[in-house]
Amino acid sequence: MYKPVDNRNAISIDEARKVIVENIGSVKLGSEKIPSIESNHRIIAQDVVAPNDYPTFRRSGYDGFAMLQEDLTKLPRTLKVVGDIPAGADFDRPLVSGEAVRIMTGGYVPDGADIVVMLETTRMIDKDTVEISETQHKDNITPIGDYFKKGDILLKKDTEINPGGISLLSAFDIQDISVYKKPTIGIITTGSELLHPGEQIVNGKIFNSNGPMIRNLCKENGADVISYTQIKDDPNKLKTAVNDLLDKCDVIITDGGVSVGDFDIIADLAKSSEKLLFNKLEMRPGSVTTAFIYDNTLFFGLSGNPGACFTGFYLFVEYALRLMQHQTSNCIECIATLNAEYTKTNMYDRILRGQYKFVGNHIEIGRVGGDASGNLNNLQRATCMFEIPRGKSITPKDSELRTWLLPFK
Repeated sequence: MYKPVDNRNAISIDEARKVIVENIGSVKLGSEKIPSIESNHRIIAQDVVAPNDYPTFRRSGYDGFAMLQEDLTKLPRTLKVVGDIPAGADFDRPLVSGEAVRIMTGGYVPDGADIVVMLETTRMIDKDTVEISETQHKDNITPIGDYFKKGDILLKKDTEINPGGISLLSAFDIQDISVYKKPTIGIITTGSELLHPGEQIVNGKIFNSNGPMIRNLCKENGADVISYTQIKDDPNKLKTAVNDLLDKCDVIITDGGVSVGDFDIIADLAKSSEKLLFNKLEMRPGSVTTAFIYDNTLFFGLSGNPGACFTGFYLFVEYALRLMQHQTSNCIECIATLNAEYTKTNMYDRILRGQYKFVGNHIEIGRVGGDASGNLNNLQRATCMFEIPRGKSITPKDSELRTWLLPFK
């Protein structure tokens, strides 16, 4: 049990993630059936099995002629051409010795035929006679059920569907699929300093940049943002906004008001929650990032500074949203090499926004723009985040650092 909000107990990034894993089950996502053609990037809630063999008929692997192998014991050999099978056509009888039928790639191989001779190795003597002069090393026929047998698993439960998966479902005419419901998200941005779009710029006021960022980051990570509210620093208004969302959302995300000042109303809400997950982290920026469970709803309180908000989202909110959908984080964690010395030191680990590139057999990382928590100039350009270890020593060039490659650039 962590200490209350006014006596914060800082924990590491990994400890915070462990707490999220241990408590994510408190937020249950059901399943729903949706049209398969609309399932891109949804997560499958139960195994999808093949309703039939695939292919359902013997298919030709090449343009050529279908015939009997027994007719090819002595070459060259001429055969009577008794028909033509374009793609999508049937053939109404078995082939017999001495016969061949013209066939297209993917075409139905008639009964009796047990080899397709490639067109390039044949010669038409006349319109009804074909000559075969080269030996075929394969039968060039895909048998029934060669790719899938009826009952085979096509797509496993907890798989994220992509366009290739939609193609597979379509090949079996599977028109509906069971997927996990999207996490429903309510976003509340707080701050008496925030202007609404189109308002006049005045001293002490800024436009709300975090809210639109959080909203789109949630959508990119498979969530359904059902509410987006901007309120002033007013405990009563916050309480009203929260109560309005509690029975509608799986997750509520706020930004601002999570420090220890007079108007840090999210911090007070965390203090009264049924389960405080964490309220201080051993990292910069975003040390005040807070998570708690209130009325069976998962809350994340992100910093009001844009850089810290961005960092906190990717390290914790994205991580939780993916877990709720039975997935791992889309941020690829790896070790990368720093391209220039970093001279600042800190009592906490510092998470920098940067860019990466592949150099030989390793990944090289470097800063992009400023690293102040309120700086927005690198949010568009950042392709990774990396960790400068805490301590009193500078971080030299070529240091190998913990790095997260960002999924959306």
